[in-house]
Amino acid sequence: MCVRFKSPIVVEPYKFKWFDIELPDPGPHEAIFRIRTCLICGSDLHVYKGLHPFAPLPACCGHEVAADVVEVGGKVTTLKVGDRVYVAGAGSRPIPCGQCFNCVRGDASHCANTHVSTSFEVDGKKVARFPSGFGEYTIGHEGHAYKIPDNVSYCEAAVTTDLAYVTGVVKRSGAGIGDSAAILGAGPIGLRTLEAAKLAGISPIVVSEPLDYRLEKAKELGANEVVNPLKEDAIERVMQLTDGTGVDVVYDTAGNAKATNQGLAMLKPKVGGAGKLFLMGLYEHPDLTFNVSDLMRKAGRIAAEWGIGVGPKDIQDALSMIDQGKLHILKWITHKLPENRAEEAMKMLIQKRDKAIGVEIIH
Repeated sequence: MCVRFKSPIVVEPYKFKWFDIELPDPGPHEAIFRIRTCLICGSDLHVYKGLHPFAPLPACCGHEVAADVVEVGGKVTTLKVGDRVYVAGAGSRPIPCGQCFNCVRGDASHCANTHVSTSFEVDGKKVARFPSGFGEYTIGHEGHAYKIPDNVSYCEAAVTTDLAYVTGVVKRSGAGIGDSAAILGAGPIGLRTLEAAKLAGISPIVVSEPLDYRLEKAKELGANEVVNPLKEDAIERVMQLTDGTGVDVVYDTAGNAKATNQGLAMLKPKVGGAGKLFLMGLYEHPDLTFNVSDLMRKAGRIAAEWGIGVGPKDIQDALSMIDQGKLHILKWITHKLPENRAEEAMKMLIQKRDKAIGVEIIH
C-alpha cells in the first residue's frame, strides 16, 4: 500500500509550508496509521514559534494522535487493520527494533538498535518530529499504539499522553488527602493536573492564571479557589487562603520564570524545606533565577518534570480513567479544526483568541 499525503512543516517561525509526503512500507513490527484527531500540545506552539529547545526547524507539529490502523508489518501481533488506537509520541521518537535483548524482554524504551522508518529534508536539513500528527498519516512501532476503549472517542483519546504525564507528576509528588496545592497555569496541562490532583484527594487547590476565561473553566472543573495574577497579588492571595501557611505543593505548568518564582513563594516556609515545586512547562526563555535562601527555606524538593518518560502502564491507566468517566476532557476541548486550518489553530492558541484552551486538528 503506497501512502501519499500532504503534511505541513514549520520551515521558519510562524510559517507552515505544505509538502508532498510518501511513507515507506511498514517494517516487520511497524504499522501505518491514518490520523483522525491530533491535539495541539503546548510544545507544538514552541515549535511553531521556532523556540522549541529540542526540535530545531524545520520541524513537524503534532504528537498526540488518535488514529485507525491501515497497514501492519509482517510480524505485528498486537494490532490489526481497522483498530482504533492512540499512538504515543507520533513523530517524536525513534522506533525500537523489536529484536534486541531489551526489546525482547519488554523494555523497548531502551532498545539498542533504534531506527527511523522514514525521514524528510527541507533545504538539506532533516525535519524534526517527522512524520507527525498534522499530516493525515504516520508510521510507528506497534508497541507505541494502544487500543482505544469502545466508549472513548478519538477526541478524548488524543489527550492520553499528557493525561498520563500529569497523573505521573501528581503520583510522584506524593501529595494526597490532607495536602494543599497551587497550580500555575490553566491551559490544557494545568486543567488536566487539576483533575488528577482532585482524584488524588488534594484539597484545597488554588489555580493561578492570567486569563479569566481559563479561570472560569478551572472553577467549573473543581478548583477550590482561582486567582488572576494580573489583577491581584497571587502570593498574598494564596497566603490568605491558607491562613498564612502556604501550600504543600506547587504544580507549575506555566513555563514562565516569574510564575515559577511566585510558586516558590507560595510554598510552606520551613528551614530545610517543607514544600515541593514541580516544573511541568517548557520554557521558551530558559534563564531562571532563584533567591537561593528562599529556595533553601521553602522547597524541600524541586523537580524538572517536563520530558519525564511516560510508560505503557501510565498510558493504559490514562485510557482507563477516560473510559470510566473520571475526567471531563470534552469540557476543555474548545475547538476542532480541519488540517487545512492548522495555521489558524496555532495562532488562535498563541494569541489567546476565541477562548481557546484545547484545540484539535481533525482529519
